[in-house]
Amino acid sequence: MSFKLLLFVGLFGLVLAVEQVRYDNYKVYNVRIDELEQFQLLNDQEKALKVGGGLGITNTYITTNLQQLSSWREARHLGETSDVMLPPEYQEAFEGLVEKHNFSYSLKIGNVQTHIDAQRPKQRTGYMEWTQFHTLDEIYTWLDLIEERYPDIVTPFTIGNSYEGRPIRGVKISYKEGNPAVFIESNIHAREWITSSTITYFIDELLVPRNPGVRDVAQNVDWYIIPVLNVDGFTYSHEVERLWRKSRLPSDPTGECIGTDLNRNFDYLWMLTGASSDPCSETYGGPSAESDPEISQLTAYINNSIPEGTIKIYISLHSYGQYVLSPWGHTALEFPEHTQMMHVAKGFSDALYRRYGTVFTYGSSATTLYEVSGSGKEWAYAVKGIKSPYTIELRDKGKLGFVLPPEDIIPVAREVTEGFVGMINAAREIDIL
Repeated sequence: MSFKLLLFVGLFGLVLAVEQVRYDNYKVYNVRIDELEQFQLLNDQEKALKVGGGLGITNTYITTNLQQLSSWREARHLGETSDVMLPPEYQEAFEGLVEKHNFSYSLKIGNVQTHIDAQRPKQRTGYMEWTQFHTLDEIYTWLDLIEERYPDIVTPFTIGNSYEGRPIRGVKISYKEGNPAVFIESNIHAREWITSSTITYFIDELLVPRNPGVRDVAQNVDWYIIPVLNVDGFTYSHEVERLWRKSRLPSDPTGECIGTDLNRNFDYLWMLTGASSDPCSETYGGPSAESDPEISQLTAYINNSIPEGTIKIYISLHSYGQYVLSPWGHTALEFPEHTQMMHVAKGFSDALYRRYGTVFTYGSSATTLYEVSGSGKEWAYAVKGIKSPYTIELRDKGKLGFVLPPEDIIPVAREVTEGFVGMINAAREIDIL
């Protein structure tokens, strides 16, 4: 047997040996924070879980299961709630802790793995449709198909390769020259599968418009869309750890933790607020601004490959919470364009609501959700001068969070499509487009 064949067999065996992380009987709790002391206590306990101790958790457990201990959503102000996931062996201690300190809490998800299993199709269709969550390879195969089928409308582009060498692909959809443009990046956080499912559905709608409103925004606006920006993390979330959030860049000096929160890695007020310098944190901003190739290549593509001033709206697509968030993230202070941004955000929210009655809240990140810096929309506004940049958080409000069932893909995608039409119409009303 040749050395090359032996190497292949060995590597194949390693691939087979990688087991998916399971979340059997993991629970998600919704915990209300009414007092500053409660806020501090919950934060202290989360830190204790990260380093061992706290609820009786050992360093050995932390070393091997760090990423399974997760705050899905953190309360940033008094009167708000946090969604906290815990493994079964620490649930009793956690419940005792919150009861002792008079937290109001409820159980949101009784067994996380049940919902993850429901997200994974028993049999893959082998073609692109929106009744199951698709892998990166399936999405890219579909991109190849639409590029071949609609060569006069679809222009493929690649911003570069990820840390692990995967191409980061996008499409420009344009029916004619001279259109203003919208730029959308999706799935910057790996576990937010509903985002790439939604935006691929929207791409399909733009190519085969089914109503006059969609036909209008397809033909009179250019759309630059990257369905999956965090290609390494997204692949890892499908193959190994469903709830993985960050990139896969190993920048931790200790070698214990991997990945950067890519939506804290943009080069504008990097690490000022809402990001962590701890490589093990879910909001780790990276060792430096644009340290991760996904972000440095994204900004380089916008700077070098799209004519200056063309992009009028920038969207970073996320889940969950049902928000349309504008700058600023680092301060509650308003600025001259705030009223315009709110008009466009309202146009999205109102149009989306008319489809199924889903309510989206709109406002600046700092006043509506939490403070953040180093994010895509902040960079788009402050550095590129794009007048209407948003982070859009899709369904739901937290009942299932990151583990929405595949049955929700089409309803979410349909209402977001309506929202985009409303957003474009609102932007036209105030001459943004």
